[in-house]
Amino acid sequence: MKYKKISLSILEEIEIKKIEKEIINIKNMSLKQEDNNKQLKLLIKYEKEYIKQINNRLLSGIGVYQWKNYNNFISILSVIIKDNRNMIQKNKELIKEKLKIWSESQKKLKFWQSLSVINKKQILKFKKTEEQTINDNYVQLKFLKKG
Repeated sequence: MKYKKISLSILEEIEIKKIEKEIINIKNMSLKQEDNNKQLKLLIKYEKEYIKQINNRLLSGIGVYQWKNYNNFISILSVIIKDNRNMIQKNKELIKEKLKIWSESQKKLKFWQSLSVINKKQILKFKKTEEQTINDNYVQLKFLKKG
C-alpha cells in the first residue's frame, strides 16, 4: 500500500510539473504572438506609407532608378509581411496544440488525484480494520489472561 501511495503521488507531481511547463510555454507563445502582430501592423503601415510615397513621386515625376528602388523595397516588404503572416499562423497552431496538451494533462492530473483519493480511503479502511484486529486480539488476550 505504501508503494502505491508513493507512486500515485509521484505521478500526480509529474503531471503538475507538466501542466506548469505547458502554462509557461503557452504564455511565452502568446507574448510572441502579440509581438508578431505588432510587427505585422508596423510592416503593413510602412508598406502603405511607401506605396503612398511612390504614387506621389510618380505623379510629380520620378527617375527610373528611384522607381526601381521603391519597387524593390516594397516587394521585399511584401515578402517579409507574407513570412510574418505565415509565422503568426504557425504560432496560432502551436498555441492550439499546447492548449490541447495542457487540457490532456489537466485530465490526467484529475485522474491521478481521484486515484489518490481512492487510495487514501482504502488505506484508511485498511488501517481501521488493522486497528480493530489489534484491539480484538488485545481484548482476547486480556480475556484469556483473566481466565
